[in-house]
Amino acid sequence: MKATIFSLTIFLIIFFVDCVNAVDFGIGIHSGYGIIKYKEQTSAFGTNIESESKQNVVLFGVSGEYSLKKPGNFYIGIVTDWASGLKDEERWRENDIQIQTNDVKFFGEFYDFRFGYKNTSDNLYYRVHISGGWDGLHFKGDNIIQEGISVSGSIKKDISLWRIGAGFGAGYRLGKWALDGRLMYNYYPKGEVENSLYPGITFDTNGTCFDGGLGIGRQITRNLSFYTGLSYTLIKLKEDIKRSGSQLVVFPDSKTEMVLGMVNITYAF
Repeated sequence: MKATIFSLTIFLIIFFVDCVNAVDFGIGIHSGYGIIKYKEQTSAFGTNIESESKQNVVLFGVSGEYSLKKPGNFYIGIVTDWASGLKDEERWRENDIQIQTNDVKFFGEFYDFRFGYKNTSDNLYYRVHISGGWDGLHFKGDNIIQEGISVSGSIKKDISLWRIGAGFGAGYRLGKWALDGRLMYNYYPKGEVENSLYPGITFDTNGTCFDGGLGIGRQITRNLSFYTGLSYTLIKLKEDIKRSGSQLVVFPDSKTEMVLGMVNITYAF
């Protein structure tokens, strides 16, 4: 799945570059560094079980945007992100008593395809869009310690999420400088979770994603611009409970938060 979406994204970016004229197309490269927090919670087993982890994360991404000639001011775009966590500890508690610790490492991939409208009025500029895409959240845990006893093996969890959404962005220019902000909301109508602890079982989930950012930009040349700012992402997913024979298995309610400092360079052709 992720290989297919990645290949489609690269194909579309190359296709746009091949068929655009001057100032019709912009391509951006962005990166960020910050923190990701991941939490799970369930009471499906009769007690309150929670897990929590926090790790530093590095993000890299590319984007492309093509301005349509007709109708005017409309555009199509692609935004991709790849985020890699720098392994840290995950703690599990049952009724506030710690029952397990393990190392955990995160990898996330996000693909967003957009159709929108943009315009300017004096120094003010704005844009709105609708979008669809796919997000993948991947976790790997090892060095497992349960109640003081080391457990061999590792745990892998893959979360696959289809999403639809809408977003709004606006900015105010002061000469070559600009104050820029954005808000975006996504709904996950379909999600699947695979956990190596429960082979052969696929959990179903759905949820929401809120994404926002605020920063400053500067026009370096007519075609080149620079942006730096803060980004915040919140993903909430719902619990799914299944049975495997006589055993109850569960994907808990989960919450993922990312806070990143971002930089972006955009070149308009």
